[in-house]
Amino acid sequence: MATAKKAGRRPADQGGDGRQDMWAALRATPETITVSAIANQTGIHRSTVLRYLQALTAGGYLDACPAAVGQAGSWRLVRNVGHHAPRVRRDGSPVTQGEVTGQLWLAMVGLKDFDCHDLIQNASIEIPEATAKDYCKRLLAAGYLRVLVKADPHLSRVARYRLIRSSGPKAPPVQRVRQIYDPNTGAVYALEGGL
Repeated sequence: MATAKKAGRRPADQGGDGRQDMWAALRATPETITVSAIANQTGIHRSTVLRYLQALTAGGYLDACPAAVGQAGSWRLVRNVGHHAPRVRRDGSPVTQGEVTGQLWLAMVGLKDFDCHDLIQNASIEIPEATAKDYCKRLLAAGYLRVLVKADPHLSRVARYRLIRSSGPKAPPVQRVRQIYDPNTGAVYALEGGL
């Protein structure tokens, strides 16, 4: 008996980046952007395309062009921010999910040897110590880090690490299914010890 597909967002390692595909398509024709053109070029459902175009409009990236009676609406690109697609909510506000891991990863890549306090001090946003420690623990379990100095709570010493797998600029997120997905390589790493 076949199992029904679950609705909702797929894990990052099981699908393409639809937002990036739509952004690339609309940047290719910045003066005449339509739902049909983007949907045809990317294979993404029209309703998904429309929602993203509306969010980009609310965020000030696109302007809606007045449509003639009986004609489909169109947009034009007014704020091109480069290759990477804007991550915006429906109201146009920026999505901040992943910003913490992004800041921690950026600090790891820059520092090479670090402890959780070094990462927090090098971040441009406020990050709780427990969050920095947990991300280090999970990257260690996935083989990204090596322990240089073990933590010792009796001496109030935190663990010190070295980044041994610097795969690229994007932070590897920890997935709910207890694995790390590396968006730089497309690889998935199980967390040793079932973390």
